Amino acid sequence: MSTLHWERLLCYHSTQTIQKKLENCYQNSSYENSSGLSYDNCYRFIYFLKHGENFFSQANQSPSAIQPILLFYGISQLIKACLLIKDPHYPSTSAVLAHGASSRKRKKQQYQFLNDEIKIQRNGLFSHVAKEVFHIHDHLEAEKYSMKQLLNQIAEMKDVFSFYQNDNNYIKVASSDHHKVIITDPTAQHFHMSAKRMSEFIQERYHFELRKEETENQVILQTKYSNHTFHCSPFLFHLEENIFYLPSNRESFINLPELLVHYLLLYNLSMISRYETEWWYELLLGASNDDYPVILRYMEIAKRKIPFFILTFLEEHL
Repeated sequence: MSTLHWERLLCYHSTQTIQKKLENCYQNSSYENSSGLSYDNCYRFIYFLKHGENFFSQANQSPSAIQPILLFYGISQLIKACLLIKDPHYPSTSAVLAHGASSRKRKKQQYQFLNDEIKIQRNGLFSHVAKEVFHIHDHLEAEKYSMKQLLNQIAEMKDVFSFYQNDNNYIKVASSDHHKVIITDPTAQHFHMSAKRMSEFIQERYHFELRKEETENQVILQTKYSNHTFHCSPFLFHLEENIFYLPSNRESFINLPELLVHYLLLYNLSMISRYETEWWYELLLGASNDDYPVILRYMEIAKRKIPFFILTFLEEHL
């Protein structure tokens, strides 16, 4: 499936077309000199896409040991292409050039990946993308996320967690298309709410527009996007099944787009691959605990899902 996404992304490799589309975006956002900015950025945009694809292509051909590094640099390049649509002056300062996240430098004894944490920094690519691309302006600085918490935001991981930990972490949500999700009373009752109250809870807590259409025992939630799979928190989009889920535990609801979840997971895995070589190879060669199949399954999901999200975002905004 990811091959199809890369093929469709080829449509965005024309400077003639991309310059016009970027100019239109910049005009709509009232940037001065939109023509000059679009000319400067159309080449950068295509180069970011191509560089990202090359990293992903190499990851598919490389040993598992170095895949996290390639995938992290790949997602970083692809995200920068998306960023140019919203911020034509990127990078305007050196503050946005850092990764924007930090992880524990030295792993403790009995270290387990699922219990590891990552911390969000005030400056860097992560926070800049959160603000400019996803309009998240608060609550992220100094926020900490565990690897299990982040992996729980990826619906395709449900079978892994079910098999190894007997965790039923997800509830299937009805949907009519990629534009609407349906909250039924049975779904809401799992969280001790009615469908109406749950729809109100989601609107109060999450910062993208929702329009509700109430029918008997259910509420239909609709975003402003024609396809909201790339930013549907707290809902989780399952690419392989083409449906939405919710975390079964309300504490697992986080307002973090899945594309940024992948960025954080791959950042930490790339740091482990680079700097925790002994632990990393003991895991890969010994398959000593559940971290091994969880990480390998996750990387296979990332290879397919990240280009899907990038394509979805570009189709929405260009």
